[in-house]
Amino acid sequence: MSVQTVFASLLLLQFVVVVSHDWIDIPGWTHGSQVQAVIGRRKLWLATLINAVFPGAAAGLAIYWWSRPRPLLVVDYWVVYCAITVLSAIAMWYVPYFFGADDQHKRLYAQMYEGTRQVLPPRGNNPRPNLLHLCFHVLFVVNLFLVVLLRFGHS
Repeated sequence: MSVQTVFASLLLLQFVVVVSHDWIDIPGWTHGSQVQAVIGRRKLWLATLINAVFPGAAAGLAIYWWSRPRPLLVVDYWVVYCAITVLSAIAMWYVPYFFGADDQHKRLYAQMYEGTRQVLPPRGNNPRPNLLHLCFHVLFVVNLFLVVLLRFGHS
């Protein structure tokens, strides 16, 4: 199986999980109903639509260029998208985990993710990424690694 095929498959998976995880309940893993209660369904719909634009474009390009030679501009878009996704995960989860967050941020994360599986040790009352988000973050890093391979000549 080629790097391009693996990357395209994982990028599609990334799109699906990023867009859907706040809307479903899987006890211990994701509690979409809690997120909806905290954020509000209307606001969450708007956030989901906005947050689906860039991963949707990346996934759409992956489908379109699935088994064809891809233009450098497409691969560059994937590199930028994947890098921003990893940096966003760091900013949203690891900065608050290691360095703390304001009280409102702590309260929101506690309400939205209460009861989800945790594997990282607590650091005071700092928000910490739950197991599902850790899995997402691994997916994000793998996709960034694969697209860098694609960008520099490996197919």
